[in-house]
Amino acid sequence: MPLAVFQRKTGRRGGIAFGGLILFCILVFSSLQPLVVSLTSAQNTPLVVVARENHEPFSYTDIHGQPAGLFVDLWRLWALRTGRSVKFVLSETMDMENRVLDGRADAWTGIFTLGGHPELALSDPVMLLFRAPTVTTHEGVLAIRVAVRPDRTDLLAEINQGFLRFTEQDRQTMLVRWWPRENWVHLPRSRLLTAMLLVGAFLILWAMGAYALYRFKLQGKAQELLAALTELRRKNKVLQSEIAERQQVEKDKERLIQQLREALENVRKLRGLLPICAYCKKIRDDQGYWNQLESYLSQHADVTFTHSVCPECSKKIYAELKAFKDAEQQKKKAVSG
Repeated sequence: MPLAVFQRKTGRRGGIAFGGLILFCILVFSSLQPLVVSLTSAQNTPLVVVARENHEPFSYTDIHGQPAGLFVDLWRLWALRTGRSVKFVLSETMDMENRVLDGRADAWTGIFTLGGHPELALSDPVMLLFRAPTVTTHEGVLAIRVAVRPDRTDLLAEINQGFLRFTEQDRQTMLVRWWPRENWVHLPRSRLLTAMLLVGAFLILWAMGAYALYRFKLQGKAQELLAALTELRRKNKVLQSEIAERQQVEKDKERLIQQLREALENVRKLRGLLPICAYCKKIRDDQGYWNQLESYLSQHADVTFTHSVCPECSKKIYAELKAFKDAEQQKKKAVSG
């Protein structure tokens, strides 16, 4: 409808309102055009991602000189899901954080612990990994995460949204591709809980087995100790018996020595000059009493006398007896005659 016809039908006021509406649309379109252009350019601007070089199998340079590894495949999948291209930069470990802070790189992808990083803003865990000593020295459960500058929260939100578009099949495909032997495993919470229960059951069974084995060995050691104690008691009794015998032998020896000393003392008493009677052969003791020779020697020496008659005395005695008998017979004859 021509403007003049519209003005004739709607009047002057309606024409002014319509013109103002057209002018307002033109102004809004002109103001939104830079924003649309910036969004389109931002969407087409590649995202610069820095990763550690020579960090197989995560990030490294292949034989063709191109970036490769798990990180590269993850970001390529992110680019496919979001429609924004990604440019990879491989750098040394000490230079990656500086590249993000000074703006040479938009994001730093790597392996981080579940704790935060003080200088940078970290994304949500993209993938959980369990420690492999040949790859990293960190302890415990690790996560593949992305770090950006603290003032790039919009970029961090965009990155998180892109990774949220990943499916579980995408993550499993990545892990199976890079770890065919499953040295690293991404486990859901249910599987992780099952694994923890199995490990706990294994530890309980191992503890019970170790306790039973320890108790069995302890019983064997106790029996050995009882046998050794019994043998020790037997040897102790034998030693006590031998000690008693030796003590008895010592006592007998001491008694014999005492007897020998007493005998020697008695022998010493018989030494020296003895006053003896020239006629009756009695001996005078220290008190002045005269004792028979047999009695004195019996008191001062361990001597017992037996009496007999020597041949000379026997001849003499027999001669005297014969003379006495002859005299008696003569007296009898004289009396009878």
